Amino acid sequence: MTGTEALTRPRLVRRRAGHLYGLVVTGSVLAAAPDSIGLARLALALLGTLVVYWAAESYAHWTATRTLLGRSLHGEERREVVADGLPLVAACLVPVAVLLAEAVLGVAPGTGVRIALLTNTALLVGVGWRMATSGGVRGFARVANSVGVGLLGVAMVALKYALHH
Repeated sequence: MTGTEALTRPRLVRRRAGHLYGLVVTGSVLAAAPDSIGLARLALALLGTLVVYWAAESYAHWTATRTLLGRSLHGEERREVVADGLPLVAACLVPVAVLLAEAVLGVAPGTGVRIALLTNTALLVGVGWRMATSGGVRGFARVANSVGVGLLGVAMVALKYALHH
């Protein structure tokens, strides 16, 4: 049995949703970032923000699971709750890597943030495509699903311009 086959449906749903949600939070942090912030500092703030979201979400799932079971969670159950939330944090790793590479290359902060935000938007489109494909969606509906998810990234770009221009 492979790793994904061993996962229950609710756990798989949480993992997939977590990755998409992590990209939206990543886009929000990038959109809110001032153009003057250092790129390495922003990368750290972005990673830190997603870790806080992961901790909060994991705590909420832990508490909800404990409440539904009417008992404390066993070790394996605790590990599952914590691990199942990790895609939320993993979602920011590509934009963080982009920010760090830009910092090393000396890219201007405003430009670097916009590039990272566009990268995040492309990732949203890719995740939309992948989720639609995995869900058996084909043809125009798959394209529409990908574009729809990508519009979340476009909304973050619009937010960036509304906040900082």
